[in-house]
Amino acid sequence: MNGENKGIRLLAIDLDGTLLTNSKQLTDRTAAALRQAISAGLQVVPVTGRPLGGMPAPLMDIPGIRYVISSNGAVTTDLSSGQHIRTAMLDRETAAAIAEIPVSRGLIHDVFIDGLGYCEQAFFDLQWAFFRDKPPAAYVKQSRRVTDNLRETIRQAREGIENIWIMAGSTRERDEIDRMIRAAWPVQTVLTAAWDVEVGSPDADKGKAVLDLAGRLGIGREGILAMGDNENDLSMLLSAGTAVAMGNAPETVRLAADYVTDTNEHDGAARVMEQLLLRHTA
Repeated sequence: MNGENKGIRLLAIDLDGTLLTNSKQLTDRTAAALRQAISAGLQVVPVTGRPLGGMPAPLMDIPGIRYVISSNGAVTTDLSSGQHIRTAMLDRETAAAIAEIPVSRGLIHDVFIDGLGYCEQAFFDLQWAFFRDKPPAAYVKQSRRVTDNLRETIRQAREGIENIWIMAGSTRERDEIDRMIRAAWPVQTVLTAAWDVEVGSPDADKGKAVLDLAGRLGIGREGILAMGDNENDLSMLLSAGTAVAMGNAPETVRLAADYVTDTNEHDGAARVMEQLLLRHTA
């Protein structure tokens, strides 16, 4: 990353494909860079599509991380109090109707409520069979729960529904489901993988959530540096004063960034923080 320090005070950083390696690990170098950034007085904010219950322990064990933006911007949590300081939820009726789509097609899915993903046993079994030998297995085990009656679980959600994640059987089916949902309901969808559709409130948006938090902290847009690698990071990159795309990001994301760093497999996020800190402390 070249250029002058723009008075950056907040680092908004995606997790999967950005802070974490493909095996879902936080490297020692990246963990050290995060600690150094926090020690230098920077506000480090994980911004992720994961629900809060799926945050990796090695990251959460780093002292000084106070805020987390989860479920693609649906929830901003102040970890010091456990309070949600911003929410953007799907209403229960809309969520129940959308959830019928993967149920009727026999597709893997989860409904994110209160920081966890819920589905009925048959669909959890499908999900576990798919992921149990893959890097996301620990995340799935940590963040997913079985419910006897998904519709009833949705009905009882006090704050509403954070997100609905659907894993289609093909890219063609993913695109078909995406079009169907957007045509029927006023929601926001993001396509985060070849088969994945994620559905949230129109205000469940990483960029809106980051700007809201920055405003609460008295930080202007120019004081935000955002890093990401996927479609659901675009709004965050476009909202930040300084936008950094990972080397593993698709071209659409790289074109939206001010800088492109190394890949998540080669500590690209750590490189950015290290270079920033050199100027921050100069």
